[in-house]
Amino acid sequence: MRRVLLLLSSVGLLLALAAPALANQPATHSTEDVTGDTIQCGTTTYTITSGSISIWTHEGASASGNLNFTVTIQPRNVVAVDEAGNQYSIVGAIWFGGTINASTGGMQFTDTDKLQIISAGGGTVDSVNLTFHITAQPNNIVVKDFDFGTCAEPE
Repeated sequence: MRRVLLLLSSVGLLLALAAPALANQPATHSTEDVTGDTIQCGTTTYTITSGSISIWTHEGASASGNLNFTVTIQPRNVVAVDEAGNQYSIVGAIWFGGTINASTGGMQFTDTDKLQIISAGGGTVDSVNLTFHITAQPNNIVVKDFDFGTCAEPE
């Protein structure tokens, strides 16, 4: 359900931002501190003690009115601890994007969350490994949702 809400809010954002004046502008970049955020992995909670995420966003529109957007989120020097105080690094990326066809009203949206929680010794101890895709046509909706990780999707 969260992903469908994300899709709907992303499409709304895309429609609001992809006006002709904004069409095919350069990507924008921002950085956010993630200290204090948590990632839940089964019975283990990792609390982020330092680091940030870099966010790149791009929207575009074609001459025919088709719309597209893409967002990439990447951890930068993110350090977390578990309940016992053990320290970990979080690496990887989250990417999502979509398109809207102006002629048919069809749209597609894909979200990939690929994060690894790495121990001080260098091995992966947990992961977020999600892939979600929806194709929506006026008369058909196809949803594919895969979760191969050990952690819940970050909030």
